[in-house]
Amino acid sequence: MTQPLSSSAAAAPPSPVSVMFDGKRSAFVMPPRASGRGRLIAGLHGVCNPPEYACGYWTSAATQRGLLICPEGNTHCGPGDGRAVTWTKSAAGMSADLEKAIAAVGKVFGDRFDRTGAVLMGFSRGAYAAVKIAAAHPGRWPYLILIEAKIRTSAAALRAAKVKAVALVGGERSGQLSTMRRTAAQLQKQRFAAKLWVMPKAGHHYSGNIDAIMAEALDFVVAAGAASPDPG
Repeated sequence: MTQPLSSSAAAAPPSPVSVMFDGKRSAFVMPPRASGRGRLIAGLHGVCNPPEYACGYWTSAATQRGLLICPEGNTHCGPGDGRAVTWTKSAAGMSADLEKAIAAVGKVFGDRFDRTGAVLMGFSRGAYAAVKIAAAHPGRWPYLILIEAKIRTSAAALRAAKVKAVALVGGERSGQLSTMRRTAAQLQKQRFAAKLWVMPKAGHHYSGNIDAIMAEALDFVVAAGAASPDPG
């Protein structure tokens, strides 16, 4: 079982580490601040949206709570988008690549993270994939944080995936927010642990306080999941 990180988590955050996987791609990794094992927190970026953005803007929240792994997508966007990494694979392919990255990181930091109670974050396309990945592997990802995506799901579907809690995060000026509000309200009505955070003055991007929002979202899903009965 994952143990809470010690009070030394208040120390300065570690530096990011690049771990190679799949022969030529890298995963953005942030080790936990404290000694001992931390919770696995995995992230899937979106279209033309590298891990350094999707995961790199809330590293303080992540490193106080576990070890963060965010793999690169399988290809690149065009010059107009700065050749940023992106995904063209299906959710199943993204899941396979994520597992390759986790295995590679495990060879480097095997004693630093625990998959028990793992969190899966997805930004935009990564969020749509995260829901499908959790459904395809019941119990593997009991906690989801879904950012900037028109997610439509139900308590029944999430419970079948053995998901215990979901946090949704949308920009105040985003076209995704209205759907995310409806989904959060529906899940709450169905007595499922779900909560929405609104990023102030943000569109399809992070607000300046995303690290604080992610700290709250991470704490919410873990606490809500611990308080809820086993979805299986």
